[in-house]
Amino acid sequence: MVIATTESPGPAATLAEEPWRGESLLVGVVRRLAGLDAVVVVVREEAHAGLVDAIADITVIVDPEWREGTAAPLRVGLDWLTHATEVGAAFVVNLETPAVEGAVLEELLDAHAGAGKPVTVPKYRYVRGGPVLLDRDIWPRFLSTEGDLDLQQILLAHPQWVTEVRVDWAPPRPIATGDDLLELAG
Repeated sequence: MVIATTESPGPAATLAEEPWRGESLLVGVVRRLAGLDAVVVVVREEAHAGLVDAIADITVIVDPEWREGTAAPLRVGLDWLTHATEVGAAFVVNLETPAVEGAVLEELLDAHAGAGKPVTVPKYRYVRGGPVLLDRDIWPRFLSTEGDLDLQQILLAHPQWVTEVRVDWAPPRPIATGDDLLELAG
C-alpha cells in the first residue's frame, strides 16, 4: 500500500506529482512494487489517480479524510485491503522515502513468513526505516486511529510486535525539503 497523500516541499501540491527519474514520484515508486500480490495507492483526490492510469494491476483509493492526518490514508488503505483482498500482509510505503529496493522487500517477506510476529521492519545500519510490513491480524489496531500517526513510534512502543531485518546499507534518504527533492529527482 502506497500512501500518496503527503504534501510536497516542492512546487507540486503532493509528493506524488513531483518529477522523479523521468516520471512522477508516485509512478516510480509503484513500478518498484510490481510483482506483489496487490498494489494499492491511497491518494488525496481523483485527479491524482490519473498519475498511475497507465500501470496495470493496481488499485487507487481516494481518501476523502486525508486532511485529518496521517492515520486517515493508512486506515482507508487497510480497510480496503481487509474487505477486498485475501492478502495476509501489506507493506506500508510512504513517498517520503521513494527508494524502495526490491531486495529489501524480498528480505522482509522471507523474514516475516517465519517470524511469528505481526510486523516486520528493515533496520538500515542501526536505524529503522520503511517499508513496514504489517500482518493482516494487526490491521484492526490501526483502523480506529485518528489524527497524525507515527507508525515507527507506535512500533517502538510495542517491540513485542516487531521483527527487525538488518540491511547492510544506509537507509533511503527521506524527502523533507525542496533541496532533498531536487537531489533525489535526478
